[in-house]
Amino acid sequence: MALSFEWLIDPIVPTTFFTEFYEREPLLIERRQPSRFEALLSIDTIDRYLSTTTPCSPDVFLVDAARQLKPEDYSFPNSEPPGRIDLPRAYQLFGTGTTISLSQLHERLPSLAALCRAVEKTFSSHSQTNVYLSPPHAQGFKTHFDSHDVFVLQVSGSKVWTVYDTGIVLPLRGQVFDSDRHTPGPPTREFTLYAGDLFYCPRGLYHSARSTDEASLHITLGLIGKTWADVMIEAVSAACLASPAFRANLPVGFANARFDASQATVTFRALVDTFARDTQLAPILERLAGDFVTSRRPALYGCLQELETALSIESTVAPRPDLIYLMREEDEKLVLLFGATEISLPAFTRDAVMFALEGAPFVVRDLPGQLDDAGKVVLVQRLLREGLLVRQDEAPE
Repeated sequence: MALSFEWLIDPIVPTTFFTEFYEREPLLIERRQPSRFEALLSIDTIDRYLSTTTPCSPDVFLVDAARQLKPEDYSFPNSEPPGRIDLPRAYQLFGTGTTISLSQLHERLPSLAALCRAVEKTFSSHSQTNVYLSPPHAQGFKTHFDSHDVFVLQVSGSKVWTVYDTGIVLPLRGQVFDSDRHTPGPPTREFTLYAGDLFYCPRGLYHSARSTDEASLHITLGLIGKTWADVMIEAVSAACLASPAFRANLPVGFANARFDASQATVTFRALVDTFARDTQLAPILERLAGDFVTSRRPALYGCLQELETALSIESTVAPRPDLIYLMREEDEKLVLLFGATEISLPAFTRDAVMFALEGAPFVVRDLPGQLDDAGKVVLVQRLLREGLLVRQDEAPE
């Protein structure tokens, strides 16, 4: 199974999704393909994970819209490690209507990690997976909205989703749902998500879900994107560091009852004009891009075996799927950022490296540039060892 964003939303094409739905409208994709997500996850996989590892709260937690549960209701007291789940108690609660939730499971299951990488490649934003296993006729969460966009992948069983109005248009991460302040209006839509179906829920949209007469397993794929607000905060911080005018104290006595704010307003407008005139977007985007790339965990499966395999000038290799990296030139060097790794290469390898990483499989001999055959083999061996390339006959899906 070759994972990609195109595969995730098929038959909707990305251009349609981004122009009509992304950050605008919910999207339901009905497929009637029950096995579509089976390679990503199954109830058996969850059963094995819970029973052969040491699941702990909050990585594993139980939720029930009909009752308030605390971690101590399903974990061992004073356990080591703390919060260790008492599986028999958790399963007993599951049997009486409680949903078992597993957060950040992409950090433990390669299939979900690959799904996140495929989506991150498209969006240039972090993604995460949470998994929800519900017994029949169960509702895990009360009606709420999320502060990040979510793709819901129904793996098995079915759930009835109810959609309401939008609580906050495009909420920031700190604008989380608060039941004391946020109240949805009447439902606007209801539908059943069956195995293989997908639902895109924009952030801020009220929703709730309840399983039908069968157990339900679904994956929520959350997008943790950067916003223009993040850019503005970065820009203001840079302006304040660059100019003393932004760092000056407010006028003396500004909190007094008879303070005249007219001159302060003139000063503020002048600072805003300076900010608008002098702020440069490119360095901020470059810094955010670097933060994104270096915080991603590369897929390095196969690198260990690669150490024992000979490479020749006739070998065929290819970039890893959904490769996320940055390349820049500095001080006569070519620098590749790939996860937490910074790879320095001679500047004259630029053409060969660009060719190697542009996406298509290639024969080592066909690398362009100034390298001789021995140099081409050495370069490809380095890129294989660092995890940017894989042998084509062993390339993971």
